[in-house]
Amino acid sequence: MGLANCSECGKVYVENAARVCPECYRRQEDDAEKVVEYLRDIDKATLEEIHQATGVKHKIILRLLRSGRIMGSAISYPCETCGTLIDEGRLCDKCSKNILDQIHTDDQHEKHEPQNSQRQRSRMYGKVLGDK
Repeated sequence: MGLANCSECGKVYVENAARVCPECYRRQEDDAEKVVEYLRDIDKATLEEIHQATGVKHKIILRLLRSGRIMGSAISYPCETCGTLIDEGRLCDKCSKNILDQIHTDDQHEKHEPQNSQRQRSRMYGKVLGDK
């Protein structure tokens, strides 16, 4: 194990699984407890509502969600692409569909690409491969 700078406060610490210094780790554990306590009394909340009620940073709440430390409550948070509120995953249905459509379109485009363009992309030092 080596030394690293804490991503939260910038202090140097001995690398660990938490990837933050011991002080920030304790602070994050305290923040997690605040969020869990708040959610015990609430069935449904948005990321912003949790932040306003507990003072815990958005990125800490999202990290807790993604790591599975907060479960059982319906928590809404923004889609990483468009900002629409979602309650699972990283993208809303519309953005997920858009990405899948783009992948499908790209796959179809590559299948129907003429062979000449393949030759042009194979240039090396000004000579087209396959030329005599």
